[in-house]
Amino acid sequence: MKVFITGATGLVGSFVCRQLLENGHQVRAVKRNSSKMTLLEDIEKRIEWVIGDMNDTDFLEESLKNIDAVIHAAAIISFDKRWEQKMYKTNVLGTADLVNSCLKLGVKKFLHVSSVAAIGRKAGQIELRETDRWEGTEFDSIYARSKYLQELEVWRGAQEGLEVKIVNPSVILGPGLWGQGGSTSVFKYAYDEKSFHPEGTVNYVDVRDVSKAIVQLLESDITGERFILNAGTLSYKEFFGKIANAFDKEGPQKVVKPWMLKIAVAFEYIRSRITGNEAMITKDTAILSRSNFHFQNDKVKENLNFEFRPLDESIAWSVNELKQMHSL
Repeated sequence: MKVFITGATGLVGSFVCRQLLENGHQVRAVKRNSSKMTLLEDIEKRIEWVIGDMNDTDFLEESLKNIDAVIHAAAIISFDKRWEQKMYKTNVLGTADLVNSCLKLGVKKFLHVSSVAAIGRKAGQIELRETDRWEGTEFDSIYARSKYLQELEVWRGAQEGLEVKIVNPSVILGPGLWGQGGSTSVFKYAYDEKSFHPEGTVNYVDVRDVSKAIVQLLESDITGERFILNAGTLSYKEFFGKIANAFDKEGPQKVVKPWMLKIAVAFEYIRSRITGNEAMITKDTAILSRSNFHFQNDKVKENLNFEFRPLDESIAWSVNELKQMHSL
């Protein structure tokens, strides 16, 4: 197949590109002039690149010519309310434009990379599955809302003829860009030997498993389904402790109390307004850091005969790669 992929220069997108090429597919990927190619340097020339804006429908329609399938992995991640409109434009309207362009050009296969953030949840619930629908509770952040609305655009496309598959990964572990946010920030947090850890639990999955599942689903006859991609659940203390240990660092030992979170949210709000930088600790992230949800992975295991890598293997590999990439 000739596959068009968005978000190719990010952690997930870069590994999806590798998996597609390994499986013998042709790859056409979108990027901006400012996109960093750090994660794709060794395979950059094996990919056909198109440069443009995802909100430009003329560009999208030109880019989708002679394409058999689309993998949509591009999205903005933020919990700062000042980014809400930008997230809506990119995550929701950009997805709507891509869906419409696929329908117009007759591209049938559409695999959307969503997030467990779009899985519905409510107070008192522990286990979450693909069938748990959005309810708009306190556990749903502005980022989660954008991913939920993004999925609605994809499901609309399914109603109009697209062969849709959606994956909902949890926190993705892998060697991404150091110090630039994203899921790689969990490794930097442990590397910096931070003293405090949240009191809740974290759900995690290896980026190699995510890319493998995505390409397997794309190649399959499955359609009209969504799949949670989650290898397991662990307390933040043990999670950061394992990563710190892999770096030969000291893991966090002090739990973040609720009153500390309130102060941190207020402080971060002021700091972000003074500096103009994005707020990293918000009311949304404070609530999520204390949650104890576990995302079930039975569906993808049964449908794809899929097995996830153990956490220790994912951490060891990620840490080794990050050390080499960034001279840590």
